[in-house]
Amino acid sequence: MTRSLFLSLLLFALAGCALGPGRGGPKVDVISESQYCGTTSQDSNALYFANANAFGNWIDYRRIGEFQPGMASPDGVIVVEMGQRPTGGYSVALDKSRTAIENDTLTIGMEWKAPRLDAAVSQALIASCVAIRPPAGEYDTVRVVDQLGNLRGEARIGR
Repeated sequence: MTRSLFLSLLLFALAGCALGPGRGGPKVDVISESQYCGTTSQDSNALYFANANAFGNWIDYRRIGEFQPGMASPDGVIVVEMGQRPTGGYSVALDKSRTAIENDTLTIGMEWKAPRLDAAVSQALIASCVAIRPPAGEYDTVRVVDQLGNLRGEARIGR
């Protein structure tokens, strides 16, 4: 009886460890998103801002109303830009399942979405971007990859 109770508790504890918060990669959170981040480039990009002041200067320069300097964490902010697109229907979203820290590199998975060729879309320039809170961990480079594994941007982290 004691042995089966002990084994049951052990299995319960192991199951809890397997399903706990440490699984699924580093804790990455989206701080905010914007459909217009002010870039004139069609290239995707990853940017790192070490503090609220640097982030605030970029926000002011780009005139992004959805972002505020106070959103920056003590570890800074990572911004993933999709690049300028000619119509609506484009977006970029965090893919936590593809996010990991390996060999001093934080890889952030993002889902790049585009409208279907036959979709009715607005004729307006958009430049989607996502502000992300950097996760805890040891890394000095951030790489952004899409759902196909294509590199969409890279930034150095200065801590």
